[in-house]
Amino acid sequence: GWNQVVVRLQNNGGKAAKGEVEVASTRYGEQRVFVASAPYTVAPGASIHVRVPVQVSPFADVQVRALDEGGAQVSSHALSSTSQRAVVLFDVSEASLVRGGLHEAPVAPLYLPSGRGPGSSPSPVLWVGQPRYDGATGDPLLPDRAALYSAADAVLMRTDTLSRLNGAELEALAGYVLSGGTLALAVARPEDLRHPTLAAFVGGEVARAGVAPPTLEEIVPPGAPSGFGKQGNALLPAPTASPAVAEALSGWSGGNLRGSPYGSSAFYGLGEVHLLAFDPTRPPASGDPWAKIRVADLARRAYDRRSTVAFRPGEEAMGLDLDPVRRELDPNESSRWAIGVSALLLCLYAVLAGPINFSRAARQGRPLRALRHLPVYAAVTFAVIVGVGLLAKGVRGRARHLTLIEAGAGITKGAVRRFRGFFVPRAEELTVRTTDASGVISTAVLAELAERRDRLLVERDGARLTQVAALPWQTVIVREDGVAPLGDGIAIIAEPSGDVVVSNRSGRDLRGGVLWLPAGVARYFARIRDGEKVSSRAGVDLGARSDGQSWLSHVSFGRRVGGIDIHDLGGGLLVPLLEPDAPGLGAAWLAIEEAAGSAVDWFPAGVPVLFGQLDGGEGRASDSGLRLESDRVLVRIVGYGGRP
Repeated sequence: GWNQVVVRLQNNGGKAAKGEVEVASTRYGEQRVFVASAPYTVAPGASIHVRVPVQVSPFADVQVRALDEGGAQVSSHALSSTSQRAVVLFDVSEASLVRGGLHEAPVAPLYLPSGRGPGSSPSPVLWVGQPRYDGATGDPLLPDRAALYSAADAVLMRTDTLSRLNGAELEALAGYVLSGGTLALAVARPEDLRHPTLAAFVGGEVARAGVAPPTLEEIVPPGAPSGFGKQGNALLPAPTASPAVAEALSGWSGGNLRGSPYGSSAFYGLGEVHLLAFDPTRPPASGDPWAKIRVADLARRAYDRRSTVAFRPGEEAMGLDLDPVRRELDPNESSRWAIGVSALLLCLYAVLAGPINFSRAARQGRPLRALRHLPVYAAVTFAVIVGVGLLAKGVRGRARHLTLIEAGAGITKGAVRRFRGFFVPRAEELTVRTTDASGVISTAVLAELAERRDRLLVERDGARLTQVAALPWQTVIVREDGVAPLGDGIAIIAEPSGDVVVSNRSGRDLRGGVLWLPAGVARYFARIRDGEKVSSRAGVDLGARSDGQSWLSHVSFGRRVGGIDIHDLGGGLLVPLLEPDAPGLGAAWLAIEEAAGSAVDWFPAGVPVLFGQLDGGEGRASDSGLRLESDRVLVRIVGYGGRP
């Protein structure tokens, strides 16, 4: 998946140095090459850090090179990647005590998908990673794009560090959490509880409270399986905390916080924020078995929650079927009528140039005259067939978009996966820019015979993919991950009467909306206008329709993936439901479902889910110089939340 390479450059010369840092990732045994580069300028005697986002495949060789202004290599370094997957905790500490006590400790995730992610399933161990730190400022060098957190299941941070974050780093962390990530916070200072950043994450100002009962309940640690983990990091049973830790335990209240096994927790978008009842980054909790069990279990829970997000930004899933997405974005799929017309024209030509032509010449007593007419008939038929082909395919390039935005109820931003298709009448190399500075971009489907070589140039205002090979009358598809706005959000509120109310403040009408309720029933809304508020009681009961019953029975019957139940979207069964009000929407959902894979829980237990199409797309008229002829934006809203 996507990751970040941080390079420190020291200029010991007497004049400013310019150039670029280049990171190339090549997967063993394949021709695919991904090259990302970012410019640098270093003053004399100064040092800087250059961050380069890069897409890394399993078993890839990663070459990092610093080049001068003339392209000559200044230095190089080799890295490598593997396909082993573990539960990953990203500890934002300069000297991590958590790593010493928990790295390669056994964990027992319930979510064990096959084929999703680089490995078939995670190893039953916990990996603890750390960021690099800026020696001049003492601040961590964190990712500046949400997708670059894709390898981390949970991020552990002290609140004083969170309070210092700003700009792209804070936006990236917030994007990571609202896209389904988990943020664990150890309270460092009382004044941090009033900081606006913390209040934004948990929904209000925080105050100290008593320890919640769930925090004191015992968590039984998993046993260490043979062949995995370090013997010294095995988690020992600890029904209670040590006296020193127990005395310092604290609960928290305010905003959306509720008691949890780890302290107090709140949902933020599709993710979770945990205010810990203890500080695992400092003694005595860093060495306490009871505290270590909770940190490991928090990371395990964070990994299991991957099942609830269809497209986590930056995550690279292997072996998925993108052909339905290609069919949605390929104009060739809508021009197949030209084949039938051309075949009919050839049949007419055969009849006209053959029996009719020669019979007519024979009746006139000049049988050889038919040969003089053949070139004329052939030329006319050829010209008409070429004209039909041009009419079907067009003479100008064009683009199509298929986008899914996933967000928590009431949240103004969501995780976005854009599939951007480009169709050109002649061979050319395209330059495709990210929609905004927070996105990452790579090719997903190439034209036939095109070499898979991505080149990403990182700039201050975003990134651009260059030299994208587009061949005549073929479609190339680019994938973009990031965070997208949703106006003022789409709220889902539970009423005391038992009804569920949906308030659409996205700035666009919602068409073909299906509201799944925790009781296992669903309501259909042909349209929810922008600014409109609707009750579940007003929707069409899908259980009362024959086609709705087929879809409900399919999605209600969960499948077991490891130790959890997941529920399919049933995109194929949505076609007859949605086609009358939103032509093509059912096929679009089917394409998205196939692209996400078979290990997604589209309807998590205990919460409502609303999905539909936002009219008007994202409001763009062109993409990379090509006319945008189709811009379909799908949305999936999960959970309760937002203003009534």
